[in-house]
Amino acid sequence: MKSDRDRSVRLLWEPPAEPTRGPKAALSQSRVVEAAIKVADAEGVDALTMRRVAETLGFTTMSLYRHVPGKSELLDLMVDAVWGETEHTPAGPWRDGLEFFARQVWTMYCAHPWVLQLTTSRRVPGPQAMTRQDAAYAVVADLGLRTEEIVAVVTAVGHFVDGVGRTMADRVRAERETGVSDEDWWTSAASLWEHFTPDRLPMMTSIWNSGGFDRPLDEFEFGLARVLDGLVAFVEAEERPSVRRSTCL
Repeated sequence: MKSDRDRSVRLLWEPPAEPTRGPKAALSQSRVVEAAIKVADAEGVDALTMRRVAETLGFTTMSLYRHVPGKSELLDLMVDAVWGETEHTPAGPWRDGLEFFARQVWTMYCAHPWVLQLTTSRRVPGPQAMTRQDAAYAVVADLGLRTEEIVAVVTAVGHFVDGVGRTMADRVRAERETGVSDEDWWTSAASLWEHFTPDRLPMMTSIWNSGGFDRPLDEFEFGLARVLDGLVAFVEAEERPSVRRSTCL
């Protein structure tokens, strides 16, 4: 019996030809995926069920299973479809290329924050995602890095975007569930602010009183520039420092 992973591999990398005419063309895998993305965008991934997608399309739930075996495979197809909305990283200066890659991923997350609610460590990657990743590797391939360093450089950028993106996605999810914006929630937390006193939190109180928390720098723009600055220093170093292996892996 094939596992969910094997089914996803087949659906992603060996997609069936879809009829363009006749009764069978009324519903297709691409239509199911498109409808599912719209549900997730509007209602969050927690609201996504095969039944909900079928209702959106005006078909029975069972009719969807002719095109997608189940929700797990559907999520894999959805993720690869939204990766398909991004552009390949073009050839050129490597820093510009990594910045382009980061901005493409950030734009995808802003349009589809539900992607960040999914576990990614063992989700089956599709051709759209992998060709974007491959293009990102290519922009740093001629820097004289070891192959593991090529992977690490691109991964560092990707992990930064993922981290900032998850914070953004959490805010979107909380606002959807409560109807209260992130700004309004924090503004109304009077009982918390009463404990911001110089004797207990001297530095945070000083920043608070000077308005530092009221005019935050853009998290994505500031962080991306600093990550890229750090990678420039690493790439241009005459002797690159050895990297210690994390003890928690």
